[in-house]
Amino acid sequence: MVLESGSGWKVSADIDKEMLLALYFRDLAAIEPVDAMFLAPLTPRVKPAAAREGAVIAAGELRQEWQSWWERILADDHPTIDIDAEPDFAGFSDSPSLQHLLRAHYGNAYTWTQNRLGEYREYCQDNTKERLALLAHLFAERELEGRNVDDLHLKLVELPLSERRAWFVEPNTVILSQELMRDATLFRSYLQPIIELMT
Repeated sequence: MVLESGSGWKVSADIDKEMLLALYFRDLAAIEPVDAMFLAPLTPRVKPAAAREGAVIAAGELRQEWQSWWERILADDHPTIDIDAEPDFAGFSDSPSLQHLLRAHYGNAYTWTQNRLGEYREYCQDNTKERLALLAHLFAERELEGRNVDDLHLKLVELPLSERRAWFVEPNTVILSQELMRDATLFRSYLQPIIELMT
């Protein structure tokens, strides 16, 4: 986790294992979420190898169960999967289609997720200083404008998404592509209005 703070504000940045896992299964089964933010596909691309299974186990049911899981992850009220142990998926007993998908493909999902977590550690080593300097500058600008940034905590969730952009999740979370940081101008164009909205 990366943490930066200033006069009353703080920013935390980290990858989210549960989101990563949920998005892996979304892409694997070619689930098209409904009534939720549509995040870009993961990178490296997850082949929709389980898309046919969705037809067998009722695609609508699987979509609804995945959607419920995703919304609970966003609300931080979800069944957890210990990615460092052999899971039993008991927390998904009310989502039989999703539970079936998780059981059938967890091994590959675990390997894929572990690889992304390792890459994230390298990404943080390469980008932390520049990223935090940009954010500190954005908060300093708001303070100079007379805005109150006291007790403000911005949470960045950095994921390997194929599209360089950010998605705001109220009240204080931003899901963003790790690649967004590689373009300071674009990074600023997404984060500045969010910080303005929050202050």
